[in-house]
Amino acid sequence: MTDLKTIRGVEILKTGTWDASTGPWTVTREQLRSAVDAHAAGVIRRPVIKLGHDDPRFDGGPSFGYLDNLRLADGGKTLVADMCSVPAWLAKAIPSHYPDRSVEGMQDLKTLYPDRKIDAHADVKDTQGTTWPLVITGVALLGATAPAVTTLESLQQLVAAKSVTIAASFGTTTTGRPRDRAVTVAAARRRRTYRKVTLT
Repeated sequence: MTDLKTIRGVEILKTGTWDASTGPWTVTREQLRSAVDAHAAGVIRRPVIKLGHDDPRFDGGPSFGYLDNLRLADGGKTLVADMCSVPAWLAKAIPSHYPDRSVEGMQDLKTLYPDRKIDAHADVKDTQGTTWPLVITGVALLGATAPAVTTLESLQQLVAAKSVTIAASFGTTTTGRPRDRAVTVAAARRRRTYRKVTLT
């Protein structure tokens, strides 16, 4: 069975005007609220996690987990999610190799880019006729490429803030004499193991 991890409280998107690859993209509080509500309503499947942005030449790549528990923070100005079912090897590599991320979104999708495949859609209608100003369908983990939304908390900082180092030692008991105690302490120091524990 695959070892899967959850990274909680990841910032996904913030309000503001961002210099996206498709041009300026203005994100409002209403759009972020829509993204949360659409996710809760199950308008589409849970947003997938992928490595880098889509390249139409290589369609069909794997997902590396999904986003869940979308919610607002910072007075409704930040969209936050939990990254769920992330393979353990990737969860371990994310802080150093993929510290940033990006939703792939555009405004007025149908008018501007009718043939383009993207991962966030503006003004999506569901089967009941409800219009959703923003629906998130994926997030790309970024390494060498800088994200459009430059104020998102780095995953290096997020993971470091939730981790502590614990020193553990296992040794024999002493007779209580000072020399025996000193020998046991010295031996324990040589065998000391450092373990990284993630607090959730």
